[in-house]
Amino acid sequence: MARARSVLFDRWSAIYDRPGFQDATYRPVHDAIIARLMGVRPESIVDLGCGTGQLTTRLTERFLDAHVVGIDYSAGMLAEARTRVGGRANLLRADAQELPLREASVDVVVCTESFHWYRDQAQVVETLACILRPDGQLLIASIASVTNLGDSAVRQLSSAAGQPIRALTPRRLGQLLTNSGFEVVHQRRVPRLGLVAWPVLTHARLRS
Repeated sequence: MARARSVLFDRWSAIYDRPGFQDATYRPVHDAIIARLMGVRPESIVDLGCGTGQLTTRLTERFLDAHVVGIDYSAGMLAEARTRVGGRANLLRADAQELPLREASVDVVVCTESFHWYRDQAQVVETLACILRPDGQLLIASIASVTNLGDSAVRQLSSAAGQPIRALTPRRLGQLLTNSGFEVVHQRRVPRLGLVAWPVLTHARLRS
């Protein structure tokens, strides 16, 4: 399943950066992430599911003194990201459940539009809790259903298409984070243009 998903995103990488697509779909989410990090001075940032490096690049520009790492499972996405990011950030190919980072070594993790693809979301959250320092911040922007029934319907339909999406409700995602030692400090939907679903931005802090 992971291999099939990687192939999907490798192919998608060729059109991912088209200006109209980015401006309508991802730019509003990235703007919301940057706004939530105003006043934060992290030493290290991980952009999990970094895709072609759009947000990774903005993080290097916004946090000049931070060590920024972009991580994605798709080799195609990372190839595009290397062209954009250059040497301003480290780029790694890794599974979100098995991140090659030291325990308690990261101040901020951002994860935009990829969490709903993860097969074992609870394991990913546990992994992020492990690599974050106490009081470290996690920002997840993900497709989210309104009800648990809606989540089940989305999962069944997307599974039939070969790529299951796990669109947890904001409450269920909050519970998942709380169970792994996080405190949710902010949740809201991020509006964007067109018919693309509005994701929910969840901002959490790892309890010390």
